Amino acid sequence: MSNPAQQFADHLEIQKVINLYASSLDKKQWSALENVFTEDAVADFVGFGTCEGRQAIADFVSSVLNKCAVTQHLLGNIDIDVDGDQAQATCYLEALHVGLGKYASETLTVWGEYSDKLVRTADGWRIVHRTLNGMHAAGDIGLND
Repeated sequence: MSNPAQQFADHLEIQKVINLYASSLDKKQWSALENVFTEDAVADFVGFGTCEGRQAIADFVSSVLNKCAVTQHLLGNIDIDVDGDQAQATCYLEALHVGLGKYASETLTVWGEYSDKLVRTADGWRIVHRTLNGMHAAGDIGLND
């Protein structure tokens, strides 16, 4: 069993990785995802497809979010369970997307939950598998156009 100080440090670092994902998306800083995912990570965006590899994940999220004027990904209820060099985490998501062009006055809000598997690497904690389970979406910003 890890000592309390190490457990606290692990939880803080994992929370930082989870938050970095959201802020990277909102700032459209795709290269920051190198500090979120392992190179061979898998992301399952349930209903939208599965991406294999960090670059594929970055390519997918950028292809969607570059169709937005701005976004805001809010995370909450973060729950982390560390077991040695592996961890599992879940958190709620509320993501606001503002459209562009003819959709500039429109918004799309998505509610869901991320479920993550993380590993401790030489560079710190990284997500090796992420699943986004959407709970509800409201609005239209023309992502299907």
